[in-house]
Amino acid sequence: MLLSLIIYLQSLKWLVPTFIMLGASPCYMTVWAGWRALTAILPRRYYRFGDDILYSSYQRFILFFFENCTGVELFLYGDTDCIVTQQKENVLYMSNHQCTVDWLVCDMVAVRQGMLGNLRYILKDGLRYFPIYGFYLAQHDSLYVKRGGKFNVARANRQLARLRDDKTLTWLIIFPEGTRFNPELPDVIEKSQMYASDEGYKPLNHVLTPRYKAVQVSLEQMRSIISAVYDVTIAYSNTQNEETDERVASPGMIEFLSGASRQIHVHLKRIDIRDVPEDEEELRHWLMDRFQQKEKLLSHFYSEGSKQFPGYPIKSKLGLTPTLPSLIIWGGLLAVSLATSKGRTYHWQSFLGFSVLGCIWMSIRS
Repeated sequence: MLLSLIIYLQSLKWLVPTFIMLGASPCYMTVWAGWRALTAILPRRYYRFGDDILYSSYQRFILFFFENCTGVELFLYGDTDCIVTQQKENVLYMSNHQCTVDWLVCDMVAVRQGMLGNLRYILKDGLRYFPIYGFYLAQHDSLYVKRGGKFNVARANRQLARLRDDKTLTWLIIFPEGTRFNPELPDVIEKSQMYASDEGYKPLNHVLTPRYKAVQVSLEQMRSIISAVYDVTIAYSNTQNEETDERVASPGMIEFLSGASRQIHVHLKRIDIRDVPEDEEELRHWLMDRFQQKEKLLSHFYSEGSKQFPGYPIKSKLGLTPTLPSLIIWGGLLAVSLATSKGRTYHWQSFLGFSVLGCIWMSIRS
């Protein structure tokens, strides 16, 4: 019975961190709203400067739980110098996509170059209605896009042109597959492989066939201020059945906080923007070639006895210095707001208010 209790409590390791992280979001939005109001009549660059600082602080707060508390080991491969030397640059960050933790890996890589507050995302349109975060990320200059024929190129061009014209320091995050690779969804993988065959490409087994339109639009608008493309390939430990060697689903955020994967392996290829094709058809072939390279890397990772990418990794440990101050700030604000009945009332009302008003705003702007 004691063993069952221990196992049960172990499965709930995610509960307290999740409560704290989500619980602090109304505090964050309150501070953000104040800053937005103060800079409303000023040029947007003043708002963006403060917003980037706030976002960096909040994401460091998140990383305290996802990296410091979990004790996960991060292994970096490939062109690691551009990260560990902390030489800031504008980039298009292009990654394979297999689970929600991929978003946190962006944070883990960006914080090591000092660019955490400068992440902007290209997101699936349905995420615009996610409570609080959907609305806020739009205010942080992220883009929501629809796939296929519903892709609004004109709107994407306008939003990206604003970042370009303001010369905004940016990591533009994109997952060209458009959805997650999940071995437990063979229909999705089969459909992707059929699409690759129809387009004349070799079907892929560890990634989905990439869609190029969002990458093309992003590069067309941002090429003049982007230094490079970071081609990132991610793999997680404990994502292979030990008996059959078959790949299994990567952990979601809850499973990750519970210790499902103790290691993250990240291969980074830095590609100078001058080496990225401008012609649409050439760019399409180039993107497919990059995903064929990802296929090779992941095939090596999941080959018998490997569990790592080719080459010699750097084990990168994030200390408490980058994250603890943010924990004190946002955790402290959460504690203060929950300490009194009026604070608790404001807290849940602000969470509800920001969520509802945010969804209404995003619906109007859609």
